[in-house]
Amino acid sequence: MSTYFNDIVTALDTAMNSLGDGTPIAWPNLEYLPVVGTTYYRPRYVPVSTNQSSLGSEGKDYTIGIYQIDIVQPSGAGRSNKIDVIADHFKRGSVFIYNGVKVVVRTVSIDPPFNDGAWYAIPVSVTIYAYTGARI
Repeated sequence: MSTYFNDIVTALDTAMNSLGDGTPIAWPNLEYLPVVGTTYYRPRYVPVSTNQSSLGSEGKDYTIGIYQIDIVQPSGAGRSNKIDVIADHFKRGSVFIYNGVKVVVRTVSIDPPFNDGAWYAIPVSVTIYAYTGARI
């Protein structure tokens, strides 16, 4: 059984974990209680598409996805410098590998921020791609 989707997400999560700026991370599907007045990251993987990229039943698959990292800070805290911390770590062309699957960063962009109660979230979208073996 192949684990390509899990490998892609794990490569990105491992890269996120190595960011090293001391900001807490609220991982998907794990309990996290925000500390009042403390900025934290909220990453999640958004799959876009997987298509056959080469001919034949054993041709490679090409997967595109978005690793969205919300910078969640107290509402009214002003501009965040964390945007550039993330953009520098996940810069275009960066390669993250897990279980032999190479995940390549294509672009990094900022999406419109939004208020979430007492919190203000700034989404940073990291568009990635990966070539994997065919599921046969």
